[in-house]
Amino acid sequence: MKLKTKLYSDAVKDALLSLSDIEFYNTIHHWLERISQNSWKAELLDEIQFALDYKLESSETLQSYKNWDELMYAEPDCENVHLIAPSPLKLRRHLDQMDSHSFYHNIIYLAGIAYEGGQMGEPPNTYCDGYKFMENLIANLRRNSPYQERNYHPEILPIMNQIQPNERFFQISEHWRSYRGGKVTDFVLLTSN
Repeated sequence: MKLKTKLYSDAVKDALLSLSDIEFYNTIHHWLERISQNSWKAELLDEIQFALDYKLESSETLQSYKNWDELMYAEPDCENVHLIAPSPLKLRRHLDQMDSHSFYHNIIYLAGIAYEGGQMGEPPNTYCDGYKFMENLIANLRRNSPYQERNYHPEILPIMNQIQPNERFFQISEHWRSYRGGKVTDFVLLTSN
């Protein structure tokens, strides 16, 4: 995985996990609902749900299974099966523990399928890294975040503080945030002598 792809993937993960439990859970299920509305994408739904830690439960034995193969091996004659969604806390914990590679190939893939059609840019695929899509996804998630930091007017947030007035030494702040057109951009600036 390229470093830039990892950074974008981690930023999407942070934005998603910064949502409140209800907003986080509703966002994931909104994406799943969008996928289930398209009949040709519905085949992917089981795989995506298993990646989200959904379990199959046999109504006969009440045993849980991670996938269809495991269920059919243990209970080949089982007829009544329920797909059980994880609780918001378990889902959050599951996504939080995902490494960048798994998150990119499962969760960003899920969002890409849900928003297919260029609504938020081209999602990651074999021809495109999907950076614009991930930027728009981050901005969209941050708009829904109750913990969103305030965006200050640039004149209020100084980026340079002079240490000694007689010398040309400036400490540049470590973090700076820009907000334009509904999109938040974070910068990390370096110290100079």
